[in-house]
Amino acid sequence: MARVQKKLAKGIYLCDGRVFFRVMVDGERQMRKATLQGADALDGRERPTKELKREYANWVLKRQSEAGTGSDEKRVPTCRQLANMYEVAAAQERVKNGGSPQERTVQNALKHFRYAVEGCSVGWDSPYTDLTPDVLEDYFVKLIGQGKERVSAWTYVSGVQSITATWALRYYEREGYQVEKIKIPTIKNHKPGRYQRPKDETREAVKEWYAKLWELEDKRYWLAATMMLQFAMRNGDVVAAEGTCFVNRKGTMYLTYTPHKTASSSGRNVVWPIHADVWARIEEARRAIDSKDGKLVPAGAWTFARLNRMLREAVPEFKTIEKATYELRKLRIDAEYKRFGAERASALSGDDIRTLSYYYADVADMAPEAVRAEDLI
Repeated sequence: MARVQKKLAKGIYLCDGRVFFRVMVDGERQMRKATLQGADALDGRERPTKELKREYANWVLKRQSEAGTGSDEKRVPTCRQLANMYEVAAAQERVKNGGSPQERTVQNALKHFRYAVEGCSVGWDSPYTDLTPDVLEDYFVKLIGQGKERVSAWTYVSGVQSITATWALRYYEREGYQVEKIKIPTIKNHKPGRYQRPKDETREAVKEWYAKLWELEDKRYWLAATMMLQFAMRNGDVVAAEGTCFVNRKGTMYLTYTPHKTASSSGRNVVWPIHADVWARIEEARRAIDSKDGKLVPAGAWTFARLNRMLREAVPEFKTIEKATYELRKLRIDAEYKRFGAERASALSGDDIRTLSYYYADVADMAPEAVRAEDLI
């Protein structure tokens, strides 16, 4: 009877109900049955779990390392080997440091590295050193030509360095590989300008767009936009959020969470009261959504992708802004800053005041009314 084999991911296969690994090392195909099986290996949709992927990456590294023994000379890893080693090293570093680097940080590093390898037309089996400053500079120009904003293009280019973070280098050396920090090109004027408050008609258009979201049957759109516009959350934090981020304190509902950006540094939390009218709609929206996995906004990344297009189509000034939904966060912080001051705006956003005054608040337009100096001094 023929064996039924199904590829689940790169190098991971399901054969007659059992999970196996496969890899080519020095032209020789090697295969091994995974230690993890059943629910530990696959989720309900037969997708490999993170733990299974790590086991596979560890096994591949071991096979590659064993193939390279016999020489004391340190080797330069391929792009594929470097990506595999980074994921394994990050998991070990996280255990050692009690959660740092976070899983999302690791995935972002791998994402930017993947984008660069493929965007620069560098082969995965080529040495990582092929990502030279000149190649990355051409990649930056290419991204600009594709319509990326300068700050976004720079994020793609500079993000490549994350995979050669200082903490990771000793892990690579331990595996017998010579890895140095990836050098990036010198590119000027990639920092965004100071925040400028949108025109009155733009802010009105945003409010009209937001109000119409409630009329949609799929309440995920309204809830996702609400978390950014009402509470200045980053879209990544909304995607990661669960229903437990809402707590009742003496009859008042609060939003409580730790922004991903501060989780590994200051550890600063956000605790913000929720207006009763807003909370009533949040409850109604959550009942309509009926999340099965505990996520506040199920399929959050997909929801934000659609929401971003909707906002760009509805508000002319946002049409050319790649991350239009992020403007919702800026609008909210700027309004809080102008109405109540820097301290409250900082408490709402989780950012320090210096960051707020550059990226999120139009500090050039803060005076509520004209006054005479002699009336103040």
